[in-house]
Amino acid sequence: MNVEDIEKICGKFPENFVKEDILSNPNFVFLNDTSYSAVQLWDVDGNTVFVNSFQECEHYVTGGWYYSQATVLESTFHLYLGVVVILFITLTFIKKIFYLRKND
Repeated sequence: MNVEDIEKICGKFPENFVKEDILSNPNFVFLNDTSYSAVQLWDVDGNTVFVNSFQECEHYVTGGWYYSQATVLESTFHLYLGVVVILFITLTFIKKIFYLRKND
């Protein structure tokens, strides 16, 4: 994830921003930044989280929480459409087999 994408989702990097090594500290707790407007993020499975600081937002976005709700809904739509198309093809194939057997 590049800087422009992070800034598009989380806002501009704060001055003197220092990226914490959060993964090496299992007890790390993000602090609420009252000057930061909460941002809602989604992952690929449609799970959602609200982040309350730039540091938290940057951490989540870097970790894959950069999908929008529309993207999640669109991917779900594609899944359902694929299932419908496969069912249609399967039923058409089965219908042709029964039709051929009936006329033999």
